[in-house]
Parts: sequence; structure tokens; C-alpha cells
Amino acid sequence: ATRKAARVATRMASSKVAAESKHVVVLGGGIQGASAAYHIAKRGAKVTLVELEGVGSAASGKAGGFLARDWGSGSTARLHTESFRMHKELSEELGLETFREINTLSVASGRSGQKKGLKLTAWLDGEISEAKLLDTNTAQVTPMEITSKLAEAATDKYGAEIVLGRATGVVCNEDETAVEAVRVEIEG
Repeated sequence: ATRKAARVATRMASSKVAAESKHVVVLGGGIQGASAAYHIAKRGAKVTLVELEGVGSAASGKAGGFLARDWGSGSTARLHTESFRMHKELSEELGLETFREINTLSVASGRSGQKKGLKLTAWLDGEISEAKLLDTNTAQVTPMEITSKLAEAATDKYGAEIVLGRATGVVCNEDETAVEAVRVEIEG
């Protein structure tokens, strides 16, 4: 266990040193871009987030925000578990007001059936024929809140910069083995 901890610590230290010497440009201010900017800046890199319209202005600001810890299978199972853990951790770290762990129900509409489990759905309107607890390892967060708070923390706590504009290309070094700059068209 000690060797493993030392390897992880060494890997984290070397990635922090590498991050401190880099300028990273993240394209897109949705949940993925805001999260990338936050986590990369937190590691010490200089980060510029380029967004066309505004943080969370497209799908990331309007999605359902449903999280299910154990709904992955095969190669994605660990990803679901880790994502759920990270969202919970981020809710505390960023002071998210909308994150909440919830029970998920399976509800069947209609008049027929044996009317099972209806105490679970007393708050619902309409005809319910059956209701049952589907999962207790689920949560919900407002996507616009988490996206905005990630971007805000990246800038306010870790010095990232947000630029509103359109990425139009990259500038490579002479032998085209590395990107030296990202071309951004800024309106105004």
C-alpha cells in the first residue's frame, strides 16, 4: 500500500509540475469545458476557456441533471461510480444549492392494476396504477448551476480566464509537432 501511495503522490507531483509550465486553452464553456478548466487550473496550469456565447449557454445549461451511481455496466461501471462521487464532492466544494441525493421511482400510469405502492406517489397528479422504488443511489443537480460554479471557481480561485469568441484555428511550431497558439475571433 505504501508503494502505491508513493507512486500516486509522485504521479500527482509530476503532473502538477507539468501543469504549472503549460498554458491550456479549453474550447467550449459547457459542463465538460467548465469542468476541464476548473480541474486543470486547480492543478496549477494557466487556463483560458474560449466560449462562443456564454458559460452553459447551450445544452449544458438546460439538461436534466440526473445522476445515477450504479446504472453503468461493463466498461462504464467505474465511470458512473466515480462521476457520482465527484459530483457529491463538487457540491460541497463549490457550495451547490441544487445538488440533492434522491430516490428514483418507477411509476406506471393508468387506472388498471393492483394499485401497488401508491403511498410513494401521493404527491403526483393523475391516475397511477403502480409505483415502486427503483434506486436509492441517484441524485439531481441543476446543470446551469454546476457549470457556472465550475467556471466561476476556475477564474476566481485558480486564475483561469474566460474569453468570449470563436476558435478559428491553431498555430503550430515549424515542424508541426506542437500547438503554439489558438486563433480566436472576438466579436466587438
